[in-house]
Amino acid sequence: MLPASLTRQLGEIVGPAGLSEETAPFVVHGRAPALVITPAAVEDLARAVAACHAARVPLVPWGGGTRQRWGRPISAETFVVLCTTGLRSILMHEPDDLTISVEAGMTFAALDAALAPHNQMLPLDPPRPAQSTIGGLLASGVDGPRRLAYGTSRDLLIGIRVVEATGRISKAGGMVVKNVSGFDMMKLYLGSLGTLAIIVSANFKLIPRPRAAASLSCFFETPGRAFRLITALSASQLVPVAVEYREDGAAASIEVRIEGLPAAVERHARDLRRLAEEAGASAVSLAAEGFAEVEQRWAAFNDAPQTVDLAADELVARLSCLPGALEAALGEARAMAAREGLALWVQARALSGVAYLRLRGGDESLRAWHAAMLARWPHLVVIGAQPALAAELPVWGAALANLDLMRRIKQEFDPENLLNPGRYVV
Repeated sequence: MLPASLTRQLGEIVGPAGLSEETAPFVVHGRAPALVITPAAVEDLARAVAACHAARVPLVPWGGGTRQRWGRPISAETFVVLCTTGLRSILMHEPDDLTISVEAGMTFAALDAALAPHNQMLPLDPPRPAQSTIGGLLASGVDGPRRLAYGTSRDLLIGIRVVEATGRISKAGGMVVKNVSGFDMMKLYLGSLGTLAIIVSANFKLIPRPRAAASLSCFFETPGRAFRLITALSASQLVPVAVEYREDGAAASIEVRIEGLPAAVERHARDLRRLAEEAGASAVSLAAEGFAEVEQRWAAFNDAPQTVDLAADELVARLSCLPGALEAALGEARAMAAREGLALWVQARALSGVAYLRLRGGDESLRAWHAAMLARWPHLVVIGAQPALAAELPVWGAALANLDLMRRIKQEFDPENLLNPGRYVV
């Protein structure tokens, strides 16, 4: 139960339109907040955070809600959801410099639409782009298939503005690509799940949209043959922007995304077809041509890690390993799933060593599979599970590096433990 004085104070800060007691859409791991606030300005958000800090009431930052299943259940009984969707403006766009500054509540789809007339893009490929906000994308550290060519948000972010646990506004970086002075504080907030500060705006470097694009589908009767192509691609001089491996049952497929000048795309498609056939592909087809067509086809690949539509008996995990170890890791995941009677579906960034695994079955079988895999592959993170299972499992993996340092940073940034308490590693 929130203090009546705090409810009244928050109402005065955000106004009637920004205050809601309709909490059902904002349930976090089975727990409903006491209140939902949606500030319309950064200054209002900072004042609201300061008010909650003074009252010692925990806050859960909320963007589009697409990754609220990540992490452990919140440790607080009473908390307020702070929704950032009231902050959705483009603050500055310098097309000639290929830089942009946007508020954290803007959706990725809205940003992409704004960049399209300038033939520019931010190549991050988040799941559910029409819901996924810029702040949530950064706070969760989500990756996309095109990380192979363009990197992740870590590589594209050049500036950030946050509201700290006390309500103080601070910033790091700027609007220039080469920003080398001082400590790189931006990286602290990436992937921290809103436990250090609430991201309110971000600056990015952009890239031009490609003049040509294509998507090639390669089908294999066994995973082993598919990995022959992955090995051949790794050893070749070809530079596709994404190589996604999919496995569903005994069959496997690889989708390759190519972007660049028309002649380069044509050459890649030709050479990739040859490599796939040499690796033993049962079929190879040019699935899409043209940037818009390829974007539409790859929406399903981008959505692979989504956990919004999670079944009652489903667990979603992200496995990270060396690219050369991916075949062995997926082989073990497959064998252990079969042993436990679990249905397994896999999509992997084949040349990056990151795989998303969706498993369905009973809780006991999911527990057994997770324990066996974690013992062999310590960088196994659960990004989607039912609340009871998420509370029980070591969802952030094993052998966490620099855990003591992470605890000290959390203590420094949020000593009262009011920002998303219990959700992250510390």
